[in-house]
Amino acid sequence: MNEKPSDAKIKANRRNSQRSTGPKDATSTRFNAVKHGLLAEGITELDNPEMFSAFCAKLEAELKPVGEIERFLVRQITLGMIRLKRAAKLEAEFTTAKLNPPITALEGLHSEMVIDPGIPSRLSSLTVDALVNKFGRYETQIENRFFRHLHELERLQRLRHGETIPAPASLDVAVHADKPLLASFGNPFET
Repeated sequence: MNEKPSDAKIKANRRNSQRSTGPKDATSTRFNAVKHGLLAEGITELDNPEMFSAFCAKLEAELKPVGEIERFLVRQITLGMIRLKRAAKLEAEFTTAKLNPPITALEGLHSEMVIDPGIPSRLSSLTVDALVNKFGRYETQIENRFFRHLHELERLQRLRHGETIPAPASLDVAVHADKPLLASFGNPFET
């Protein structure tokens, strides 16, 4: 069934590929590889790369990090702020697209004519629809990281300036709604 193409066909395909200039308009396809981008390691195609460098420099000037650890924390704070802005932007675009859908009219028995294209979002409705349920969770996670990095930077800077700061405390709290008393790991509480 799958026959090997002839040498002439292979040569013709190679000649034709030399003339290819790529897509003429990539506005609708350039985000195809983006699944959600909310927790990307750095900036994504949804962000402004030129603005990111300037924003990093601005925060470094404001927070005055000293050493690699403090510079790392400032970068993490910057990424957290970018991610929060990204989440808000995607949510706003999705809402706008839902409030302004395309308007079509039947042109014949089997075709439609677009009267008004509406205001489309950058990502497809299906992609963003799947994300909407995650926005709140991601924003909370990003905010938690953001404030954890900000607080750690502040703690390190205070220590560097000679202040006596207690070590950070970590506390695990488990709340059980079950009627019988439970000990750790769901084991029954014995008196």
